[in-house]
Amino acid sequence: MASVIGIEASLRISKLILLLGVILLSVLLPTTRVYAITVGVTPGSQVVSQFSTALYSISLGAPNYPNPPNPDTYLLTLSGLPSGSVFAFGTNPVAVPAGGTAVPLTIGVGSSGLCPGTYALSVTATSSPTLPIDSSSAIFSLTVVPSGPPISASVSTDKPAYRLTDKITILMNVNKPAFARLTITPPAGTPKVFNFILYGASSRTLTADVVGRWTVTLEATVCSEFSSAVAYFDVSPDTYDVSISLSGVPLDVSVGLKVDGNPQGTIGGSEIKKLSFKVDTQHSISVDQYVPGQAGVRYFCSLNTWNVGSAGSKTFEYETQYQLTVTTDPDGVTQVTGSGWYKSGSPVQIGQVPDTLSGPAGTRYVFKGWKIDGAQQSGNQISVTMDAPHNVVAVYETQYQLIVDSAYGNPQGSGFYAAGSTATFSVTTPVGLIIQQVFVNWDGDFTGTSPTGSIEMTKPARVHANWGTSYFQLYILLAVLGVAIVAIFLLRRRRQGAAPPTTKPTPEMPAETETGEAPSELSSDAAKCSSCRADVPPGQTFCQNCGAKMT
Repeated sequence: MASVIGIEASLRISKLILLLGVILLSVLLPTTRVYAITVGVTPGSQVVSQFSTALYSISLGAPNYPNPPNPDTYLLTLSGLPSGSVFAFGTNPVAVPAGGTAVPLTIGVGSSGLCPGTYALSVTATSSPTLPIDSSSAIFSLTVVPSGPPISASVSTDKPAYRLTDKITILMNVNKPAFARLTITPPAGTPKVFNFILYGASSRTLTADVVGRWTVTLEATVCSEFSSAVAYFDVSPDTYDVSISLSGVPLDVSVGLKVDGNPQGTIGGSEIKKLSFKVDTQHSISVDQYVPGQAGVRYFCSLNTWNVGSAGSKTFEYETQYQLTVTTDPDGVTQVTGSGWYKSGSPVQIGQVPDTLSGPAGTRYVFKGWKIDGAQQSGNQISVTMDAPHNVVAVYETQYQLIVDSAYGNPQGSGFYAAGSTATFSVTTPVGLIIQQVFVNWDGDFTGTSPTGSIEMTKPARVHANWGTSYFQLYILLAVLGVAIVAIFLLRRRRQGAAPPTTKPTPEMPAETETGEAPSELSSDAAKCSSCRADVPPGQTFCQNCGAKMT
């Protein structure tokens, strides 16, 4: 009895644990749905002829729930066809609603080259990569049966015989699509092999470049069927040869070659070029008229064209020319003549150039001479022998004008100076006698307070002298005049203050006249002061006028 009770208790505990586990799984595991795709193929099997097309309909469906989910996306795959087979679904991936849908499938039996036989095929629909993955398949079959007669290949050329350089057209044909191999075997050399898929009639062209008999072989294969065909054609020579060479051109110089105006590569100075032409044809052979060499050197061919209609040879003769470059320094200050190309050894006269040229405001150019390849030459007209490339330069000195602007002081220094040189200028100061003009400072392109200055002539320049009026001399003169006037005034006062008191004249001393001078008879006999030459009455030992002692 106790054992039965224990068993019942154990069962109850197990059921409880199982119930808890189900509840736990329902909580922990994501909610899943039951929505299995179904796949069907219509027709389940069919028979088609080789080189045709097979059509199927793929049906995709699922249970129709009261509340179906949104349409799911499925990827369709097909297996069972040989590698390289051509097929296509009408839509892929495809959205499948709850009610299902259908998708067409096309298998290109002809383009795939499927061989006769039965193929077991399978189409699979797989849902998008979400959990849980839903996938389903359907199996169907395709039977391919032979179509038409056995494979047959043919090959030929548009003509039985050709001349060298002719275009050859090879004509090919098969009665059904096949894998083809075309082999073209020349009389000498390596055969050319081409592999391709041939659909009915086709052609291929090549150039006859070897004299002799050529062989063309076409092999066609489809499934287990095979067919081949062979054709032959002959190539014969129909040309004449000419030889081309050059003279007067260094061995390392190449010259462009043209035939009938079309480039035919180059020919070197040491090369003999052979050209072939068809019999009874006329051609024009030409070489470059001017051929560049080293710097300042070129080669000129006056007769650079030869018309040919039969075998022969031709040497094109070139002469060496050297380049003469005539310029000015500074560049472009005047037009110069003489630049150009000249035959080796020829003399060239260089025309005269102006001695002085006006440039921009305040600028001029003075001719200093010629330089030939950097060497100084005297004279304004020179001759150059063209034994090599030469560079002739008319050298001008650039000069800039200095303007010394001053209202006074005899300004010095105005004129033109060589670029980069130092110009000195000055004025004299002061100007005038009583009221004077005195130099104050310079402004313009130079500043300074000295009446003499200098400036580097890197461009046209102007300096202006500023002046001020000085009354110093007038003040000195007035001061001197004032001092003189004061001195005279004081002297007269002194003379007047030293005269003796007025007394009655004695009979021996006549009275002075109104002017202060003694009567003439007294003046003639009176003594004179040795200092001021004033009359001194007789008996006086001191001059009453200046106080000097009489001697």
